[in-house]
Amino acid sequence: MAAFLNPTRPLRRARSCPALTLFFAAFLLLLWLPGCSASPFAGPPDAGQENSTDRPVPESGDEEQGVAGKTGEEGCRQEQEEAPVCPEEERAALEEKRREERGDLYVPLPAGPKRENPPVKARGIYMTGHTVGLESRYRSLLEMIKSTELNSVVIDVKNDHGNVTYQSDICFVEDIDSHNRAPIRDMRAVLEELEEKDIYPIARVVVFRDPYLANKRPEWAIQKKEGGVWADRKGMSWLDPYQKKVWDYSIAVAQEAALLGFREIQFDYVRFPENAERVEQEARFPARSELLKEEVIREFLIYAGEKLEDYNVYLSADVFGVIATSWGDSDDIGQTWEEIAPYVDYMCPMVYPSHYGSGYFDYSVPDAHPAGTVRYALRDSIKRNAPLGNPGIIRPWLQGFTAGWIRGNIQYGPAEIRAQIDAAFELGIDEFLIWNARNRYYPDAFLTEEKARERFESYERSRKEAGLDALGNTPTDAVEHFLEAAANGDWREVFSLHRTERPVDFRTYREWFFDWRYLPKEHRVRELQLEGGAPPSRTETLQLNVDLRLTGDEREFRLSQQEFEVKLENQIWRVTPSALFYSLVAGPANPEGEGGRGLSHRP
Repeated sequence: MAAFLNPTRPLRRARSCPALTLFFAAFLLLLWLPGCSASPFAGPPDAGQENSTDRPVPESGDEEQGVAGKTGEEGCRQEQEEAPVCPEEERAALEEKRREERGDLYVPLPAGPKRENPPVKARGIYMTGHTVGLESRYRSLLEMIKSTELNSVVIDVKNDHGNVTYQSDICFVEDIDSHNRAPIRDMRAVLEELEEKDIYPIARVVVFRDPYLANKRPEWAIQKKEGGVWADRKGMSWLDPYQKKVWDYSIAVAQEAALLGFREIQFDYVRFPENAERVEQEARFPARSELLKEEVIREFLIYAGEKLEDYNVYLSADVFGVIATSWGDSDDIGQTWEEIAPYVDYMCPMVYPSHYGSGYFDYSVPDAHPAGTVRYALRDSIKRNAPLGNPGIIRPWLQGFTAGWIRGNIQYGPAEIRAQIDAAFELGIDEFLIWNARNRYYPDAFLTEEKARERFESYERSRKEAGLDALGNTPTDAVEHFLEAAANGDWREVFSLHRTERPVDFRTYREWFFDWRYLPKEHRVRELQLEGGAPPSRTETLQLNVDLRLTGDEREFRLSQQEFEVKLENQIWRVTPSALFYSLVAGPANPEGEGGRGLSHRP
């Protein structure tokens, strides 16, 4: 576990956090003691700084009176060629600088060696702080996790009401008392036990819906046009996403959660309020800039990733499931798949069947079709990830509750929950999270770890033996679908299947596609011939021969024996047409030339 140091306010403040003045005084006293090892900041320096192992080796004859044998000022301040600065002093100076810069939102960097944090295929459930604080209920859920395929838990750290669920040492949290009545008495002890039980802990941090902070700092909130703090239809106030200090608050909580032992930070409500048309009529954003809402959310995630980099945690984002099916920020809430997926480690679309309106996926009541709705929603998610160079891994939120408010709804029990999990497994997605706001779960919905692994591997094996990708396509199918979509003007399908040398912005691609001069009207894809009936390689680029007819501008071209390349990328077979095809349909302005605009990626 990473060691945690209580932060202090900058010394220029007249008042300091309780008990922290004494801590800093002790730190100053330690600097006067012999040597540097007694510093409370002992441990390796910040990334990019000189490490103690990089000190010069003492020359022959100086071993006993080398750097390690010197004391006090003589040991910490050597000649330039021996050791520029004592690492502990360097660390202390760095922390003091960060404390001055961040003030009440200061959180120290991790101390000690960098902890291990290997990736985990998370299969988990959601828990509120109150559930964790209730011993008997919490214990029963831990037992369920250990006896099933589950291995993870998402715990509220900053919840939907803006309350911090544990006793925080962040001065700003103490100032506004957002951890009052914190239901989790000792978060560190909770995380130590989860580590002992090999349960992966994820910290849920609700970002922009925060009625508590909106009440304490109304100038940070979305405002009514006629004055006062705006609230949504549920009476919940929201923070202004354009304000940087709003970002810094949630990020500080996330940093502290990482220090306590959480291995992943999951940002929820990382968006603007829904019903955007109504919001725009009623409300104003005090710090509004020229950035689009989706750009604000993207920039927040980039910034958060930078600020959390030293804390060695994964970053995930909860998003509406519907953004995988709609294109662009159609609901004007700041969530566009392509503006989020490249900047997080995990994309967590909330594909609850109850959250899709009548008509989605040709269902009059999607909630009554748990497996089908999840299957269609996740197929769309896979397609949206396909053209991106380094997208977050898809880990969906699945429905663990009954949506009694929906006309035509069905009861959700073990069978309905299992059906959703299996729908994800069939698509090659072996991670999931189950949401139930009351934290009431059905153990019978889950398999044992061994049986779940066997079930998933059987789906994987079947796909590989048949040469299928996650969407159920063979390489031949992929080329067929690419050409059919192009003929029908379905640029979205073409975009997901089109393999280029680099990722392309979907807006630019759409414009480029509709400038195509010729479209394929007839085609024949020759079946891929492999020796011995072996499945196609999932690592090599395959070549398929295609005959096709292109028409447009009252002209047509017949092409034969065109080599279309196919390769598995981001779970699906993707297609690179022949050079002649490119030159005829689009000329020089194609997405691999001047007509494309590349996406930036998370580091």
